[in-house]
Amino acid sequence: MVASEFPRRLYTKGGEPVPDKSIGYYADDYRLVPALKSALQEDEWEEIYESPLGVFLKFHDLDFGWASKLVHHMLTFQIVCKQRYEIWSLIGTTPVRFSLYEFEEITGLNCGYVDDLAVTDLELSDDMRAFWELMGVDVESGPSTIEIIEACSNCSSWSRDDRLRLGYLGIYAGFIVATRPGLSTNVNHARLVMDLEGFKEFPWGRIAFHHLIKSVKEKDLSKNIHIEGFVQALQVWVYYALPDFAAEFGEPLPNDPTPLMLAYKGSRGRKNVKANMLKQARIQCCVAKDLADMFPIWDDEEQDSNIFKIVNAIHDPHFKFSKNHWPLEGVLGAHIVKAEAGKRSLPSDEASRKRTCTASASAASFVGDEGVGVVTTLKAHFDQCFKSFTTKMLNGLGSCEKQIKLLTNKVESVKRAVEELTIGSAKHTEEEVKDNVQPTQQQVTGSKKHEGKSPFLGNSTAKAIIPTSASHSGRVRGYDPFDQTGVRAKHTTLMNFVKANPAYPRRPKNSSIEWYYILRTPKKWLADTHMKVYINVLRLRLSKHLEWFVSNRICFLNSMFATVWRRDYNNFKNSEPNEDGSGKLLPPGAYSYYTGKLPIYCHTKKTWAYEVDHLYSMLHIRGDHWVAIWVSFVARHITIWDSHAGTKHASDTQIDKAVEPLVVMIPYLLQTCVPDEDKWRFPYTPFTHSRVPGMEIPQNIHSGDCGVYCLKYIECHALDLPFPPQLYDKNIRQIREKMAAEIFDEIGVRGHDKLDATGLDIYDRKA
Repeated sequence: MVASEFPRRLYTKGGEPVPDKSIGYYADDYRLVPALKSALQEDEWEEIYESPLGVFLKFHDLDFGWASKLVHHMLTFQIVCKQRYEIWSLIGTTPVRFSLYEFEEITGLNCGYVDDLAVTDLELSDDMRAFWELMGVDVESGPSTIEIIEACSNCSSWSRDDRLRLGYLGIYAGFIVATRPGLSTNVNHARLVMDLEGFKEFPWGRIAFHHLIKSVKEKDLSKNIHIEGFVQALQVWVYYALPDFAAEFGEPLPNDPTPLMLAYKGSRGRKNVKANMLKQARIQCCVAKDLADMFPIWDDEEQDSNIFKIVNAIHDPHFKFSKNHWPLEGVLGAHIVKAEAGKRSLPSDEASRKRTCTASASAASFVGDEGVGVVTTLKAHFDQCFKSFTTKMLNGLGSCEKQIKLLTNKVESVKRAVEELTIGSAKHTEEEVKDNVQPTQQQVTGSKKHEGKSPFLGNSTAKAIIPTSASHSGRVRGYDPFDQTGVRAKHTTLMNFVKANPAYPRRPKNSSIEWYYILRTPKKWLADTHMKVYINVLRLRLSKHLEWFVSNRICFLNSMFATVWRRDYNNFKNSEPNEDGSGKLLPPGAYSYYTGKLPIYCHTKKTWAYEVDHLYSMLHIRGDHWVAIWVSFVARHITIWDSHAGTKHASDTQIDKAVEPLVVMIPYLLQTCVPDEDKWRFPYTPFTHSRVPGMEIPQNIHSGDCGVYCLKYIECHALDLPFPPQLYDKNIRQIREKMAAEIFDEIGVRGHDKLDATGLDIYDRKA
């Protein structure tokens, strides 16, 4: 990786704002805890003290030493991070992260995900109204820290539960939200205190982190600032990231108490803090997670591709960050320009970098890289041919003669293709390149076909059909799967159909309303019928426009393909060998199913084994996870694309077990289905398989959208397109809505009473 692949420093090195003004905060108001302790009975105090939220009271007892300069330096070390709920800072050459995961590690609070974090549907009960009157708080407002402190002086006659509620509200207002003492808090969150047990179990860590990170992101470090939220967590973050520094400067307590916020007394006030921070050799970048689980779930999180590159680099055991990766110049000097809304207004990263490439150089790069990519692909195919040729030599002279004849033809085809490519490339001029590459497109070149970059920028003005743009194989590129042109009108038609159902807006189980609601809603797991229907859309497009796809020798299979074969695999293994010893017999049901159905799926008149080079389908892992598979009969290999490439959803062992029936039974069917004179082309040897690493393909960070990713992997690869950056969680709603609109528009699926309906087989077209 090079410097341009990572985000830039926020401040130019040496030009960071000087910490000559203290960072103020509101957490742990000096009046609050004493007031609570005097108001509560001993057993009441003990109950709150030992509850999950009691960690704040224990922190108060530490008399933690706040180090404003330490936190200020850490924040001025930031690198540009477009993600709303993360901060990344650069210690020397090593990036360190402050996210919900690090906050959870520091505080030990419940930071779990909930669908409605704002608690918008909480009703105002009579008990709530009565308790708010006791506190002397407006019923439509959440209590402020000052109001809670005042209530502590007149609560002696309250019930035990009401005094406990007052104690928990004090922790909520004074530590979790920690805004100005006289400012009202969120009334919906405050009202949760009426259910004492539920209040203790609510993910207050997520609320506390949200308040803190929002406040930090809005501040101008060149001015005198106050940060809302539990700001002391930022100081403990420094100790977490720099353990040797923490041992010297953080006054660690004996016996390593947990969580981390209880493990330190705070700063000793040493000088040269910045220099000591930057010279640290032992640095903890972030909480260790599998690559697929590295980003906490937030419904409105921004996705920053440059941050993804940092995370991928951290997970690469062979990669080391160096000075070359971090240019000294930042996007800001010593001041932050503030937008009207109070947020940072950062100059464009791309605009701030001066590029002096000429049009002719760009044209040469376009043509040259494309040529290299195609030649590399042809070379790989050529090498594969000779590898197969060597194998045939061992099987007898007769097979070798046939193979030599076949290879001679292939070699001639390769030579002609290379010659045509060379001649065609020479004819390209700067004007032709400019004509072919539109302003709203970005051609991706190089020797690798699928590196996670798109030939389209995903702009809504991009053309859906681009007949002048050729793919790597020279075929006409058909459409951009992520283009939004015309989607709104189709989606409106779909929603008119859905709303015409008398049951709308209710979603009766197994109704068309529910079926389309699941398909359109992020993080809703797609059922078999959703997967089948979109595969049918791809089949229909293939039947009408073979020229759009990577080859006319491909087929799309739904999940039934793998389901049946995995079901019958034990029967296959236990069956008797053929008389000639060439392999095992398929169970009659599976054999007849596939010899009868597959020619239809492939849109051919001959047997599938004889006609197909590429097969696309999907696997169901553990009952709740979809992965895409690409079966190459040419390479005799199965590629698995997994949107959760870590081990959380599917381990390598589970993948191996799921794909084993295919790697064993597919070559057998190839051997038995083809005409006798062509059997030598398909020796009965198991296929190989591999799972593509997560850093090489878009990943579904928020669980639930694996089916969408699975289908888009298949669609992009079949169209000979790289997996684009638009395929990521932030765009998943519009991707889902586009899929639903196209399904309704192209094949007219109306939804079904049963989600396993057989009416979706082959083409469920409009009447």
